[in-house]
Amino acid sequence: MINANVRSAKATSKNKSHFLGRWKRQISYAWQNVFNHFKQNILTSLLTILVIAISISLPTIGYLLWKNANQAAHRWSPTPNLTAYISKTFNAEQTNELIEKIKSLSEVEKVNYLSRDDAKEEFISWSGFSSALDLLEENPLPAVAIIIPKPEAKKTEILHKLQSEIFKIDGIDDVKLDDSWFTRLTALTDMVKAIVWVIAIFMIIAVSLVIGNSIRLSIFARKQTIIVMQLIGATEGFILRPFLYSGMFIGFISALFSVVLSGIFIFQIESIILNVSNEFGTVFPLEGLLWDEVLLIVLITIVIGWLSSLITTKRYLKIS
Repeated sequence: MINANVRSAKATSKNKSHFLGRWKRQISYAWQNVFNHFKQNILTSLLTILVIAISISLPTIGYLLWKNANQAAHRWSPTPNLTAYISKTFNAEQTNELIEKIKSLSEVEKVNYLSRDDAKEEFISWSGFSSALDLLEENPLPAVAIIIPKPEAKKTEILHKLQSEIFKIDGIDDVKLDDSWFTRLTALTDMVKAIVWVIAIFMIIAVSLVIGNSIRLSIFARKQTIIVMQLIGATEGFILRPFLYSGMFIGFISALFSVVLSGIFIFQIESIILNVSNEFGTVFPLEGLLWDEVLLIVLITIVIGWLSSLITTKRYLKIS
């Protein structure tokens, strides 16, 4: 009984070892098939890879432009502030209470207060109408509270809601929200983002078609070999595997070429962007692809290559 169990365990171990060895040989055969076909058709393969790399580079460059423009906008754009005009009838004590009410709002980070005299001095320094104001018996300018919202409140909907809340406070004559630039900037970045997504979708379709066509030509070139393999009983997986690996290999190499092209693009325009950023009084170096972004591009392209190859090869096998 013990000997039978030992023999059974040895047979199971031998079967597993035999299966792994056979699986490794099939994988090795498939990859050798891919590399041999690549070397035999190196010019055609390189042209295909170059076309795919350029196709991938277009949405990648668009993403880089959007990412850097978004960072530049956050760096250069001023903070959206609200300006509250306080009633002229309020005395110092009432004004202090009003300022404390505004500060107590959850969306408010800080409040800068300008008295009526401070507002007059500010107006004179900016407008130069000091002589005209001297003719007036009374200072016509109200006290002003400049409200700076918290970072998480710097959204158009929240800012407009905060504007309404402040306007309801007793003693506030009017509240102005300087968000025109903010709305335009948000609309512009959203537009760029939408354009990048559209380009990415079209380029994914184009890459799928190019890889699928390359695999189709490869299938037609090895048509007789596939027929012989089917006649001698080769499984569908065995026939599929070299073409699937070929699609993955094309996708992988194309993605690497695309990353290189994107890096060259960033290097070429960085000097131009630096000159423009100097005009704004700041230095803004361009940021290229991060390692996780590179890995994502490579993985997506490999998956596209695998799916395109699978669909194309499955379709051929059904026809044949």
